Amino acid sequence: MKNLKAFLSSYGRSVIAAVLAVYMTGNTSPSDLGKAGIAAILPPLLRWANPSDKAFGRGNHSSES
Repeated sequence: MKNLKAFLSSYGRSVIAAVLAVYMTGNTSPSDLGKAGIAAILPPLLRWANPSDKAFGRGNHSSES
């Protein structure tokens, strides 16, 4: 659960940054803003796939007992 919270928190920050970047270009299309939100999943997924990432990557064994 701790890893999921960290993942979702990271995703939330990425969504805010991606949507804000698209919006600041003057593009207010809901479709394009939604695409930015979907694209924002990439940074947290890359962190998760990295086995040496201690925050919530696959190398984090804090939830295993």
